[in-house]
Amino acid sequence: MYKTLAALTSRLGAPHTRRLAATSIRLAGVVNRLPPPPQLRRSVMGLSFPAPLGLAAGFDKHGELYSALPGLGFGFAEIGTVTPLPETGRSRGLAMVIANLARHPAPRSIPLGVSIGMNRATQRERMADDYLACLAQVWNHADYIALNLGVRAGPDLHQPEHRAVLRSVLAAVKEEQARLTAASDRRLPIAVKVDQTRGNTDALLGCVRAFAFDGLILSGDALDGGGGRVLATLEQVSGALHGVMPVISVGGIRTPQHVQDRLNAGAALLQVYSGLVESGPLLVRRINRGLMPDQA
Repeated sequence: MYKTLAALTSRLGAPHTRRLAATSIRLAGVVNRLPPPPQLRRSVMGLSFPAPLGLAAGFDKHGELYSALPGLGFGFAEIGTVTPLPETGRSRGLAMVIANLARHPAPRSIPLGVSIGMNRATQRERMADDYLACLAQVWNHADYIALNLGVRAGPDLHQPEHRAVLRSVLAAVKEEQARLTAASDRRLPIAVKVDQTRGNTDALLGCVRAFAFDGLILSGDALDGGGGRVLATLEQVSGALHGVMPVISVGGIRTPQHVQDRLNAGAALLQVYSGLVESGPLLVRRINRGLMPDQA
């Protein structure tokens, strides 16, 4: 039934299909309250994840679906990307997100990550200010932070000509992380999100390692499923990091084998988006069952 509806709404455009998936998650979350099998639990970035598969940022931009996710088998959720000011079609701004997150105080049943970014209109010399404003506001409402470098407008921090700006942003975020940790007596891990389709991944890895961030989120919609290219990239990146920080692999997850192959290639966690839109809210539970040893 879900796939039939998804095929029909896809003719109206991707936003309509995503809204169908979101509505289905809300409804399924009311009647489904089965957590992932305990054998799938793992520790990453100092946090306990009930399962390795979570919701990718961009699906639940404003933190409206979190309460439905644990019972559907999700191991964690990442909401956002959040920006300081509202932007049409992208972000409703910090105030709405904070109001939604406040309904889910710690301790939470699954880790809640918040992806933070900058507004498109922000000038190059003020980019760090946007990240710091978001970081300070969401600090008490999240379990980890994702630093999203992939804003499509404005300076592309993936490119060599903006390397000095990138370093200044990373340095400012690390300094603020230390300040907020001291002020709150609570340390949140911060993972840096890199879009591998933009190139210069090796240089970016060097910067992220140099500033000792807690994790790397490797995204890129062009790398799909469990194909050789995505697995080769994962093996290369995880090898280059030498176990210094965990890698979270994003997108193209549709089967248990996709998940298992990426875990074998070095991913510590994975995030689903497009597969969820295509297959509906019960996809994650099916994948969790397929990851169990007796199902392999």
